[in-house]
Amino acid sequence: MSEHDKKLAREAIANRPKHWVRLVTACNNRCLFCLDMDTPRNVYLDQETIETELRRGFDELGATKVILSGGEASVHPLFPHFIRYALELGYDRVQTVTNGLRYGDKKFFDSVMEAGLGEITFSLHGHNARLHDHLVQCPGSFDKLIKGLVRAVRHRSRHGWPVVNIDVVINKQNVAFLDRIVELGIRMGIKEYDLLHVIPQAEAYRNRDEMFYDVREHLPVLQKVFRLNRRDDFHIWTNRFPVAFLEGMEDLIQDPHKMIDEVRGRKHHVRRYLDVGTTLECREADRCTHCFIEPFCTTMERTVVTQNTETCEVWDVGTGEWEGPLPFGAVRLGLEREQFAGVPSCPVRLRLRGAEPVEHPDIVLVARTSEQIQAWYDHALEIELNRETADWLLGHPLEDRHVVVQPSYETLAEATRNDVRDPAAFFGKLAAPVRVRGLPACAAPGMRVEATPPTLRLSSFDTSRGRLDWKKLAREHVTEHYRAKSARCADCSLTGACGGLHINMLRDQGLELCRPIAGEPVATEPRIATGMIPQPPAPSLPGFEQPTDAPEDPLRQKTGLRRSDFLRTGREVT
Repeated sequence: MSEHDKKLAREAIANRPKHWVRLVTACNNRCLFCLDMDTPRNVYLDQETIETELRRGFDELGATKVILSGGEASVHPLFPHFIRYALELGYDRVQTVTNGLRYGDKKFFDSVMEAGLGEITFSLHGHNARLHDHLVQCPGSFDKLIKGLVRAVRHRSRHGWPVVNIDVVINKQNVAFLDRIVELGIRMGIKEYDLLHVIPQAEAYRNRDEMFYDVREHLPVLQKVFRLNRRDDFHIWTNRFPVAFLEGMEDLIQDPHKMIDEVRGRKHHVRRYLDVGTTLECREADRCTHCFIEPFCTTMERTVVTQNTETCEVWDVGTGEWEGPLPFGAVRLGLEREQFAGVPSCPVRLRLRGAEPVEHPDIVLVARTSEQIQAWYDHALEIELNRETADWLLGHPLEDRHVVVQPSYETLAEATRNDVRDPAAFFGKLAAPVRVRGLPACAAPGMRVEATPPTLRLSSFDTSRGRLDWKKLAREHVTEHYRAKSARCADCSLTGACGGLHINMLRDQGLELCRPIAGEPVATEPRIATGMIPQPPAPSLPGFEQPTDAPEDPLRQKTGLRRSDFLRTGREVT
């Protein structure tokens, strides 16, 4: 299998429909890097709530795999029952992520194997008891985890299942020993590792002096472990790891859809900010510079600013309909249509499937094929750069009413099919400068690079409430706005005003596309990590009331039962 095919195979695995279901917030460790410590502790979700969520994942979301999580999911008295229930619903695999403390106990282990647990991810954070037990703040944890891990590996060798793998939260205390942690796992027969970069939430932030590390200082040991992924019999996954330091190992850049999962974990905070302006609790400058979801938060903030200041240029409704004035100050309606008939006479930005003749008083057409460019050459055009249009552009001049736009794609597969190889090399072949959007200056040398007009999309709104929807906005971020740079870009004069290249172009073609430009530094573009000011809630879509409140996280209300409730009612399962 080629390296390219391996990347596509990893993308397919990463995007397998799966559903996370929390059973408890309780845990029998107290990790120094715990991201859940700000969640009300010791809540055991009741059976009906969990079973409802399991059904929703299978019936409504189409998930084929479910991950039972916590806290520490294994402490829930009904844990084996939920494994069986999920399989009865039709999930083909049940996974859990565990600290391993209970799995060394034969009676417990046999109960979850009999229930059908298909994958166990053991959280191992040190190569010896001293380091691991310090990080999890529970003496004896290392020995119990190793006992459970060995038991699981032996079961796999005899019966062919469960899948057994290891995750490691990389932090200042253990990063220098990461290779030794992995070597320990290899000696026990583990060849799949999920390496999680510590992020500034909850305990990890409170213990930041012990947890945060400079990636550059530890690149040799990190890359030593990362290179295992080049072997066909090993699988290395990075989780929240800074993209800038994966140059030459772009196959390890985490699938960008992970951003949606991360936002889901804070969805109640995000919704309260969008609806009523309650500032995210984590919004502090020294957190944001270390945070994996900062790019999404910046997209969210810029979207709200555009709404509040009414500086939107294009209100894009896609294949939908719109009547009445355009919202948020927009001056042009974005549409996607099969044919031109029925397009309104107001200023329009239009995508058409074919290349039929168009007569319109004020139109910008999006051309995605050479046939469309030729048919609409006399109109204002946004020409999407792809392999077909690139060939045409090399042989034909453009007018000032034309702009070449680098599109972005939600998946690596789409980027691979469509993107021009090395945009900078392509633009170097053009006879004259043209207007360009969607690329940084280094990827379009000598061209007239300009900003993309502020665009808001109906597809990012909950049309039943007239408000931005957290999940739709997160998906728009992945598709349109998720960009990254190389560590080398720190030396670029434009780095403060440049977001980089789209994540899937970098996953496909590599961080080598980033080429720092010398010169005097330009002004920094505002973003969350550089001190954007929290916004008041944006106005709703026309015809909708402004919300006065937003739902709280149910766990904030400490819903659910305590373990003692299960014991008292006789619902303990052994």
